[in-house]
Amino acid sequence: MKRFNTPINSELLTQICQGELKGKIPSVLCKVGEPEEADEQTIIFLEQEKLLEKVKASSAGLIITTEKFISELPERALLLVQKPYYSLMRLISWWLEQENKDFIYAIQPTAIVAEDVRFEGEVAIGSNVVIGSGCILGKGVIIGEGCSLGKNVSVGAGTKLYPNVCVYDDCVIGRNCILHSGVIIGADGFGFMLIEGIQQKIPQVGNVVIGDGVEIGANSCIDRATLGSTIIGNGTKIDNLVQVGHNCIIGEHSILCAQVGLAGSTVVGDYVYLAGQVGIADHLQIGNRAMVGAQSGVSTNIPDDGRYFGYPALEANLTKRIMAVQKNLPEMYHFYLKAKKQETENGEK
Repeated sequence: MKRFNTPINSELLTQICQGELKGKIPSVLCKVGEPEEADEQTIIFLEQEKLLEKVKASSAGLIITTEKFISELPERALLLVQKPYYSLMRLISWWLEQENKDFIYAIQPTAIVAEDVRFEGEVAIGSNVVIGSGCILGKGVIIGEGCSLGKNVSVGAGTKLYPNVCVYDDCVIGRNCILHSGVIIGADGFGFMLIEGIQQKIPQVGNVVIGDGVEIGANSCIDRATLGSTIIGNGTKIDNLVQVGHNCIIGEHSILCAQVGLAGSTVVGDYVYLAGQVGIADHLQIGNRAMVGAQSGVSTNIPDDGRYFGYPALEANLTKRIMAVQKNLPEMYHFYLKAKKQETENGEK
């Protein structure tokens, strides 16, 4: 459960969540949480039928829900909206903004900042941060403890780097991005050439360019391009433990879930969804709005709006048909052996 310092009133509630209040709300609402842990100061939400009994038993002071559940929750304080979970997230975002208004921008004395770093407004730089020559930091940038920025790195306004993020030379990060702890931006792409029995390293002299509004989860790695740029488009969200190889291009507002791996020079379109542990071979094209199911291995191009999964990844309906047959393979094999034996016996006779 999360408690906020600023209680919210009914007027702000309806304004932020775009909903209609029903019933009498408590005088103090300043928490959000799960139904089981809620008290009269807590706001919870109900969107799915399976959670109804938990919500009924909850002591929450306010329930954000839809008109569908009015009759199930008599005499409870309700905020009626179209999308309860989304409305709760908007409310939490408002609360977080209020708490960040008094944030103090400062550079900690243990930070090492090159003399020619350019600041385009107030910034916050945590303890033991290292920022190299030629860097540009936009207004409102927050660099957490222990981060390292190489030479000529650009970080856009409003971007936040959590502790221990490492950004290599020449990389560009857009505005209002979030990079979680352990993210590595701009490490060398995995490029080697076998010459006379020895793996010779191919120099990686490109960079990484990250658009605006991108979020990258903890311990994910985005490799620099060999010559040009590895590109992450505006609004794309990358989960924890994701590997994006050199020269990859990811479009706008795509989703890459945990443990996705893109081999070099993969091109991913806009609004693409790659579920957990999807692996994509090099030099492939994944079309706009494509969806690939969890643990799929992609070895061919996927068209716009494609729905693929499996190993190897095939069109979703075909994979379902194959899976339906696979469970019958032992029995089918038994009949095959029986028929083969009869055929042999008949031939001998």
